Formats: sequence, structure tokens, C-alpha cells
Amino acid sequence: MSVARAEADGGRDSWSEAESAVLAEAVHCAPSVHNTRPWELAIHGRTAELRERTVLAAQHDPEGRDRRISLGAALANLVLAIRGLGWAAEAATRLAGDLVTATATGTHRSRPADTENRRRRALTDRRSHRHAFDRRELPEGTRDVLLEALAAPGVTGRWIAGADEALAVARLLDYAARVFRGDAEYQRELALWITPRGRGVRPEAFGTGGLAAVGLTTSRTRLPDESLLADRIQREAVLVVATSADTPQDHVRAGAAMEQAWLEAASRDLAASVMTQPLHLEEVRAGLAQSLGLTAVPQVLMRFGLPVEPEVGDR
Repeated sequence: MSVARAEADGGRDSWSEAESAVLAEAVHCAPSVHNTRPWELAIHGRTAELRERTVLAAQHDPEGRDRRISLGAALANLVLAIRGLGWAAEAATRLAGDLVTATATGTHRSRPADTENRRRRALTDRRSHRHAFDRRELPEGTRDVLLEALAAPGVTGRWIAGADEALAVARLLDYAARVFRGDAEYQRELALWITPRGRGVRPEAFGTGGLAAVGLTTSRTRLPDESLLADRIQREAVLVVATSADTPQDHVRAGAAMEQAWLEAASRDLAASVMTQPLHLEEVRAGLAQSLGLTAVPQVLMRFGLPVEPEVGDR
């Protein structure tokens, strides 16, 4: 719906059916753990509410970290959709027991910024790129732009830089992959989520080489050599998303910031994917923070690059 149309409806104190559909579609586009969309959306008045919903992933996501990161991504999309309807959006989270509820409320008329419009238009373009990137470097200034997109209270970003950092991260990711590959209960649960039709984990979500290969690790995954993995990390643009604390609300904040950076990348025709599984292990989070000199808690690894250009005959 256009801003002009939304302004014509300004006398009402609740979202119309068409506006509600816009909000629901934006939430539907959010990335989520195993494509489960672990939330329930309720719309009342000018407020849209996302309630965290538990899913059966006892081994894969025992603390609910991925659920809440997914919820944060959905919240980011929801805020962008409200802005696209021509309203200022006020977001909030609250904890009830072990579950988070996030709300976004349209408070008053406010035209969206060009950046918000660009990211909102990228909602349907955002995809997980599990394959290798083109060897070209990111355009100049892109890393700064992505860090700026990530910026939010309590959230920081840190690019992995240099051979020493790349090797330290490679060793931690290799360790995590071996832990999960050797966990029989984890492997049984993961197998239940893998579906050829995309309702769950699609087979193509498992990378065959490089950094993507240690994200989700099956018992048949061929783990890359540590030095080769470090080399891939150096050649890719790998970003650590970290939070000042490690509460459920911090997980939501990390997910919202992650999605803003991902949409910014998509709006610039960049490829990207995220990795959270290795960071479920406390020793990996602690080791990553120590290796990179972080005082914050690592929550997500993001990789960015340029998609491989097709051959001339394939255009």
C-alpha cells in the first residue's frame, strides 16, 4: 500500500484489512530457524504483536537462541512494513516466563526514509547464499555501510580481519562442527528437519565447502581442512554480530540488527548468509570473544559477498 493511500485512511485507529495483510506478509518474509517461523502474529489497534512460539528442536536449539533471533528478524521486517505504510513505529519487547513477546506500534504519521524504503523493497529478495562468492572484493565502503545498518542499542558488529583472527575462528568452527557431527541425538533431530520440498531444512542449506560447510553439520559432512577454512574466511567478508549481554531480549536485538544488515546487503545486490549453530556452544562464544578481543557476546556470524557472475553464454 502506498503512503498516499495510507494517509487517506488516517482517521481510523486500527490497521485496515489491507494494511494488516502488508504487515503479515513482511513477517512471513523473515528468515527463521529451520523455516519454522517460531512466532504468532496478532494485530490489534495500531499494534502488531509477535509472540515467541516454541518448536520441537531440543537438540538443535536447546536454549531457544535461534527462535529469538528469528523473532528479532521478524520484528525488523514488521517495523519496516509499518514505516512503509507511512507511520512512525515504536518497538518493544517483554519477557513472560521463558518466552518473549515483541510489539511494533504505529504511533503517528511519518514518511519513511529512502533507506527504509530500499530495505523494505528488498524483503522478498533476501535469500540465504550457501555457496562460494565471486572472488571480487566488496565495493569500497560496503563494510562501513553494513556496520551502520547493524547499529542498534546493545548491538555491535566486528569484521574478522587478518590471518591470525581467521585461523582462530576456523579452529573454533571446526571444533563446533565436530561436536555436532558426533552428537547422535542432534543428528537424529536434524535428519527429521531435512525435507526435499522446503518445509523445514532444505538440502541446499548445507554448504559443500568453505565456511558454509560448518554451519549445519550432518554426519556425512566433509569438514574442510582448518587452513583451507581460514583462507576462505579471509577471502570472504565475515561479520560477527554481538550483544552487550546474553538475555532473551538480547537475542531478539541481535536478530533485528542482523536482518537490517541482511536487507541492506540485498538492496545492494550482495549475497549473504548467516550462521548461528556453532555459537550455541558456550565455549565457542567465549573463545570467539577472546580471539577477537570482544567484551560483548557473539550471537551470529554473517558472510557477505558478490554473487558469482554467469558466463557470457548463460546470461
